[in-house]
Amino acid sequence: MRLVLSFLCPCVVAFGAAAGSAPRVPAALKNALPIRFEPESNGRWRARGLGYSFLFTSNGARMRLGDRNLTLEFAGAAESARFEGADPFSAPSNYFIGNTFKSVPAYGKLRRRGIYPGIDLIYYGRGSQMEYDFEIAPGADASRIRMRFDGADALKLNDAGDAVLALGSGEVVQLAPVVYQRRKSGEIVKIDARYRLASDGTLRVDLGNYDRAAKLVIDPVITYDNYLTGSSTDWVVSVAYDPQGTIDLAGNTWSTDFPTTSDAFQGSNSGNQDIWVMKLSPQGGIVYCTYLGGAVNDTVKQMVVDANGVIYLTGVTASGNYPTTGTALQPVTPAAGMSHAFMTILDSSQGGGLPDLVYSTYLGGSDTDEGDGIAIANGFVYVTGWTTSPDFPVAGAYQAAIGGGCYVSGGTTYNAAGSTTDNCWNAFAVKLDPTQPGVPSEIYGTFLGGSTQDMGRSIAVDAQGKMYVTGVTYSPDFPVAGNAVQPVYAGEGDVFVSVLDPGAGTLDYSTFLGGLGADEAKKILLDPAGRIAITGYTLSPDFQITQGAYQTTFGGNGNAFLTILDAKSGLVYSTFFGGSGGEVAYDMHRDSAGRYYLSGYTMSANFPVTPNALNPASVGGAVDGFIAVLDPSQPPFSSKALVYSSYVTSAGYTVAYGLDVDPKGSIYTAGVTTSNVFPSGYAQNSFALKQSGFVLVFTLP
Repeated sequence: MRLVLSFLCPCVVAFGAAAGSAPRVPAALKNALPIRFEPESNGRWRARGLGYSFLFTSNGARMRLGDRNLTLEFAGAAESARFEGADPFSAPSNYFIGNTFKSVPAYGKLRRRGIYPGIDLIYYGRGSQMEYDFEIAPGADASRIRMRFDGADALKLNDAGDAVLALGSGEVVQLAPVVYQRRKSGEIVKIDARYRLASDGTLRVDLGNYDRAAKLVIDPVITYDNYLTGSSTDWVVSVAYDPQGTIDLAGNTWSTDFPTTSDAFQGSNSGNQDIWVMKLSPQGGIVYCTYLGGAVNDTVKQMVVDANGVIYLTGVTASGNYPTTGTALQPVTPAAGMSHAFMTILDSSQGGGLPDLVYSTYLGGSDTDEGDGIAIANGFVYVTGWTTSPDFPVAGAYQAAIGGGCYVSGGTTYNAAGSTTDNCWNAFAVKLDPTQPGVPSEIYGTFLGGSTQDMGRSIAVDAQGKMYVTGVTYSPDFPVAGNAVQPVYAGEGDVFVSVLDPGAGTLDYSTFLGGLGADEAKKILLDPAGRIAITGYTLSPDFQITQGAYQTTFGGNGNAFLTILDAKSGLVYSTFFGGSGGEVAYDMHRDSAGRYYLSGYTMSANFPVTPNALNPASVGGAVDGFIAVLDPSQPPFSSKALVYSSYVTSAGYTVAYGLDVDPKGSIYTAGVTTSNVFPSGYAQNSFALKQSGFVLVFTLP
């Protein structure tokens, strides 16, 4: 694995390739534009990249990192030292400013000649990273080089000899210098070197013996490891690769000092637990970050992102002042003091503040409601979850009343016999048109369930606008329709898979799926042929498994599963996945080759892994995350059926909640950890004993 970048926010981010393979930079980085050095007026130059910029003047290099500025100055440097572009790009940079057009040349390197007598400074990009070298001519005095960092809160040298700069809650690390000379034969000779922090605050380079008649090169490398997690609990729930070129993250935080950008919709925590939403550049810079929430507890459950980078969220809020829009279906809380589902659309390109909030609404009735799954299609937003509110808003419903004959009177819920009850739970499915104001924005809304408890966990939509909902049901009388794979409830909680047609108001297909133990689906998606894929967990040794499955034997305490079914012809493929300790799969993605990517957690020491695993074994955590890639098209018992599988492990506990895969095959997974999830030798960051989120981005070999 080659680490390209490490970044700690409420997350830890690493880019690289699987261990044991040749290093590969992820597609997200390959596709990023190379660093371009461009001249500006008054002799200044600028380097541009996604989410950051460097400005070069006679006083030094100013770096914009998140919301902070850091200037690298060279004490005693000649202000007259001129800049020269080198390695010109074949095409210039072109800009439209209002109605005017400007074209400027662009270069791959920037040289500043004679910054000290006989010493040149060269800036250049390595991929999307910024580096710089000192070239010291024969006989020149290298001891004249003095570096000063303006804008850092503190500067110290660590045990490895690196210069570590505190920058708010983050750190900038300038690695111990690499100094070398090249002999006439071409051999490179490394020179002993170390930093020395002088009494005047400047950073200097002490050199060992070297040939003063030969050119000398000093190569400092700056890395940006940003500890932007807040001081309390933070975790990542969902991750998505944005077609606009950013990595989008959503999660939850109790921190009041969580990092937000200046253009945030909400710059501070409104109370207790809030949601956070972030756009992160592939280079690690924060493009956008905001809190989202009210005075009590707010929790995001799932996020999706459209082709324009607009973010759609659902979850649950107990806040009576959760941010909503005036055009919302329910702009005020349906019942004070209760928790309700929400659906929020956030567009960070609007410039910050209220314009960011495109549409935001409560979803609920007089009792408790929660949103768990969200999908978008053709301008509409689809949400599923669960509700205990008999007066949950419905429209054109397949099932207009909550199951079991429950009703509300005087703020109290009663069952059909007239007794008070807390056992009226149904899934719901809602279709919203955010361009419509108020009540007309609900195009369709229905209960879905029986007389006990039913919870929608995930939703997908086909080209005809039909809604595919999955989750868990404890109702033997959950509605069944069509050619059900399993028409009868097996007990202890079963998966359900249902297909609703909001245009006709019908239930076109619905089935149980499960065995004698508890079974629950966490994610649903559709393949190009319209077949339904679901994943989650099963505690049932008799869960429906096909003969062509990768794993036909139940692991023991519980396993993840991958099931593919056709609403017309029945079960296509179904497999256990896991070891003897127990697994849960939370998220799933399908690529164009028909391979299925799963993420979740495992408690198994014998979890199935592949030889090229990022982490082939647990490092001691009782709960570890996992990433796996299964190919159902491979023959039974073929080793090719398990394309890739790895622990995401730490000394604490780790769960991989979210997963996405970009068109080029880079895998993005995110979740929560209490320790370091990076393989040995990479991003060895310190962690407090608290929950912090992580993001890993890597490519398969």
